[in-house]
Amino acid sequence: MRRLILVFSVAFLLGAFALPTTVRAQAKDNDITTSELRNFDAYLDKHQDVRADLQRNPRLIDDPAYLNQHPHLKAFLEHHPNTREELRENPNFFMHRENAFERNEESKDITKSELRNWDDYLDKHRDVQRDLAKNPNLIDDPAYLNKHPHLKEFLEHHPNTREELKENPEAFMHREQRYEKAENKKPKK
Repeated sequence: MRRLILVFSVAFLLGAFALPTTVRAQAKDNDITTSELRNFDAYLDKHQDVRADLQRNPRLIDDPAYLNQHPHLKAFLEHHPNTREELRENPNFFMHRENAFERNEESKDITKSELRNWDDYLDKHRDVQRDLAKNPNLIDDPAYLNKHPHLKEFLEHHPNTREELKENPEAFMHREQRYEKAENKKPKK
């Protein structure tokens, strides 16, 4: 019986000593500002390759070789020291918060009806879908639009979709792909 009490006492004390560290770590992470998330999200929207790398391994922000390969990330972190500090304190938590920010931002800007219309258009124009998957910036290329008058017409009739595509073509195409997957999972009527 005494051994059992001793084991529970040791376990309790170890838990009690670990608690302040956990509380301190969470307190540090609670100072991530919306501004930092917005700035980092805008950066990652323009650098999808870095987004993918950091989602797999957020500690790359401390890897000199990686930063040398991505001088734009190095410059961003130098110009945003608070973001750099938050990423260093708890990179997984920061990236989790950034992902949540990204999802929330996407859901505010792009309506379901816009996604449905865009998805319907792409289903009928697989050549455009393939081209935009390779290079979403074609959406803003006058020569490409002249070669695809149906796309130009669609964008003229859907100005908000056009605006969202021009603002962030990669994010819009990514959101459309997720919409397409969700639609394909639904049972056919």
